[in-house]
Amino acid sequence: MTFEVINDNPLILRLLEEHDMLSPAQKAELTRTRRRFLNTAEEALVGAGILDEETVARLHAEHLSVQRVTLEERDGKDIVVEVRPDGARRDIGPIEWVVDTVRDLAERIGEPTCRKNLLMPVAVRGDKAVLACINPSHFKGIEEARMRAGCVVSATAAPVSLVHELSRQVFGSRDAVAEIARENTSDVVEEESDSVNVVDLQRSIPVSKESQVLRYVNQMLARAIDDGASDIHVEGYESGVRIRFRVDGRLLEIPAPPRGVFQAIVSRLKILAKMDIAEKRIPQDGAISVRHLDKRVDLRVNTVPTVYSEKVCIRLLEKESIPDDLTPLGFTPKQAEDFIQAANSHNGLMFVTGPTGSGKSTTLYTCLKMINNPEDNIVTVEDPVEYRFHGLNQVHVKSSVGLDFASALRAFLRQDPDKIMVGEVRDTETAQICMRAALTGHLVLSTLHTNSALQVVNRLVDMGVEPFLLGPALRLVEAQRLGRRLCPDCKEGYRLPGDVAARYGLEGEIEIFRAVTGSSCERCRGTGCKGRVGLYEVIPVGSTLSDLIAKGADQSELKRAARAEGQLFLEDDIRRKVTAGVIGLEEVAEYIRVES
Repeated sequence: MTFEVINDNPLILRLLEEHDMLSPAQKAELTRTRRRFLNTAEEALVGAGILDEETVARLHAEHLSVQRVTLEERDGKDIVVEVRPDGARRDIGPIEWVVDTVRDLAERIGEPTCRKNLLMPVAVRGDKAVLACINPSHFKGIEEARMRAGCVVSATAAPVSLVHELSRQVFGSRDAVAEIARENTSDVVEEESDSVNVVDLQRSIPVSKESQVLRYVNQMLARAIDDGASDIHVEGYESGVRIRFRVDGRLLEIPAPPRGVFQAIVSRLKILAKMDIAEKRIPQDGAISVRHLDKRVDLRVNTVPTVYSEKVCIRLLEKESIPDDLTPLGFTPKQAEDFIQAANSHNGLMFVTGPTGSGKSTTLYTCLKMINNPEDNIVTVEDPVEYRFHGLNQVHVKSSVGLDFASALRAFLRQDPDKIMVGEVRDTETAQICMRAALTGHLVLSTLHTNSALQVVNRLVDMGVEPFLLGPALRLVEAQRLGRRLCPDCKEGYRLPGDVAARYGLEGEIEIFRAVTGSSCERCRGTGCKGRVGLYEVIPVGSTLSDLIAKGADQSELKRAARAEGQLFLEDDIRRKVTAGVIGLEEVAEYIRVES
């Protein structure tokens, strides 16, 4: 089956338009049918009652000058008949005999290939196989069948019912994946504004043999949104299933379904994410948009084959959660002012650093949201594009087709950009292009994986950027981490002894706060923490630092100079948030422990 609605113009529709055989009302009905049932154009035409299946097959055969096959009833038997372009007819044989004849070849081609490309072998003649195809112009699918069959194949046009009947008799009557795909339509609504299918998690699901799977997936996604999860992990093992949510940075296990429905759940998610459900050997990426109550959430879906099954990881992205200012993320007013001032520069380099999962993308998207205006041409190169914003020209990197960060950057430099956001500087070539862009009048924002802001200098020099060029180009470097925010309703204060406080650079015996777990607090549900807060160091690169970088100064010199200018480092921001009761000491102790 073909489950993805493709906004294309298939051959059959072009033929109908040429013959003026579709009225405006029929075109609208055809569009609705394709979207609702995720069908091919041929299946939708037949299903909507616009054309009978024999006419569809005949139009294909006449245009492509190929033979067609059909099914005739004679003496209570269904006979497969071959019809040549000149109208001559030849019996292939009763359908039961045909099934027995082609079974070995069909199994060699494989059920996924046959079902996905809507074709079935209908005859074997020496070293040549005859394929019955709903769409004989689908050359990619026919070539895939030829390679798997290992022989010459001849494509013929066939009615929809014949291909499905052959498939049913060879592979079995139940195509679970197709059933899930069709059931999937009950909770999908069409967004007229952007033509994106949005799954409504609140819609009722009709009772059917697959409704258990559909209901479980909807409930799982709804619960993840309610719990504020950032990721969902769906994992299958030899004898069981594990479902985990990442909430406030920690993985929490939830009740899992039986192992027997695991594959159906994975298929459901892959269908919604518009992935190839027949392909289980390679990683795949996809996306889903869902609506839950008053929220619309975009889901980024990734599958990876593991020993026992495919593992599915879902990233939840709520665009409305991107604030209009940096201070809600945890920036101080001074840090936020320095950051946005640098982002409004006409040229130069800005880097946001930190480990994976430290909120770098959120910081950059918030910044882009703040500086987005009609006067600037802002372009982004990302892998993948997580949030989509009006006014930003965003490119999703696809290395498999040669579109990597470096090639996308080179192309964008010919697009008259003012500001460029690069998802990550991963290699020397990308670093050099970013450097050249900054020196030729563009502002470049990007990320690096370093432990501190000033380590950006060493990393870029290691990538081949000359210090005398880097110093004048840098506008700001920032480093960040994420910590769990203490629940304001149930956190408790306690006195920290002076000797313990000294170990963490805190002065004297002070009162700080810690999480209370296992309470009846409704806000945090007894976890003691609610949400996360950023921990930052923001270092503007002024003339002093710029000169030191250009001269190749080491990290200690750069840090002393930044301290002399009154800049706060990561450990300073952490201590400030600990003493203010925003975060617990045990959460961040590793970052501020003072060496004895």
